[in-house]
Amino acid sequence: MKIIIGSESFSPNISGVAVSTELLAHNLACLPNTEVWVFAPSRTSKSSLDKNFNDFKVLRIRSIANPFRKGFRVAYLPQKLIFKYVKKIQPDIIHLQDPTSICSSLKKAAKKFKIPVVVSNHFTLDYVLSYIQFLKFIHPQLKSFLKNYLVKFYNQCDYVICPTETVKKELKKWQVKTPIAAISNGVDLNHFFAFANLNDIYLKYHLPMNPLVLYAGRIDKDKNMSILIKAISEVVEQTQAHFVFVGGGDVLSKIKKMAVKCKVEKEITWIDWVDRKLIDLPKLYQAASLFVIPSVIETQSLVTMEAMASGLPVVGANAGALPELIKDGVNGYLYRADSSSDLSQKIIKIIKNHNLRTKMGKKSLEIISNHQISESLAKILKIYKQLTC
Repeated sequence: MKIIIGSESFSPNISGVAVSTELLAHNLACLPNTEVWVFAPSRTSKSSLDKNFNDFKVLRIRSIANPFRKGFRVAYLPQKLIFKYVKKIQPDIIHLQDPTSICSSLKKAAKKFKIPVVVSNHFTLDYVLSYIQFLKFIHPQLKSFLKNYLVKFYNQCDYVICPTETVKKELKKWQVKTPIAAISNGVDLNHFFAFANLNDIYLKYHLPMNPLVLYAGRIDKDKNMSILIKAISEVVEQTQAHFVFVGGGDVLSKIKKMAVKCKVEKEITWIDWVDRKLIDLPKLYQAASLFVIPSVIETQSLVTMEAMASGLPVVGANAGALPELIKDGVNGYLYRADSSSDLSQKIIKIIKNHNLRTKMGKKSLEIISNHQISESLAKILKIYKQLTC
């Protein structure tokens, strides 16, 4: 089987879409008799073949800087090149990861060459709007426009995949008529196993031997990090907890300044992006006592699944699709999305009770066992075969 995957966000970008796309490409490419291509933006104004990936092929399409997201790029005028390569590759299926430039051209090519198209929905409309706050006065109109655009785009595809039932219900509510399947992005459970010795990770990142509250992921406008900063002072007043933030993003400097203003900068260890292929990230999860996810617009949350696969209790916002992973009072707590006080109290409750932490961590492992990435891949392959038979 030959498969083309299109995505506007791909390595070296750090995002849920980029990670999901690379994992999908890698796992598909490991199957026998399967050839996988990824079409993604180049890092320059020129197109080229990227030879940095061993098990699948990557076509980098000329691009320009994304004016709304630092470090991200957008392909421009990609249609001629995409048609050329689609005709050359003759894929059995095309899998789109977003509704933007590259994927729009791939959808047109699929129609011309009569190739089935699957599209994955990875984001909410609020995620898009969070990057254009300067247009907040017309957000309602923009939201309506974006919804209509997505519905039209998805209804021109043969199948829609979304990561959660929460998103599936929303798409059906919008009147998406194309068949929709809720399939977890999945997590490699074997990658997040217990380590016998974590001394090296404490030394490498100068971590104190206190209970660690971990956040990993982008520190961008859509992640609601300010409410977590506000919650820290109350947590450290009542516990010995120390906070560890792993990641970076457009608002990192702003959040650091906020930490100084709130007088909690010494309570936080800031760690830059950690290569997901290295063992450091799983060890950081293992070193933590609990994981916190303040975002209110998650369609699933890969980092939350990784934390659960590491046996951590999770405190997250009672919003988006997080309640599908975080069962309140079972494997963690859901806090009121607009309340830093509620967030801090939920963190304190877990930090102060070792037995509760252990019990909730075991429940996280039980819940996440249904999200093995191999099972998600099998469900996606079933859809591919259904469309190509």
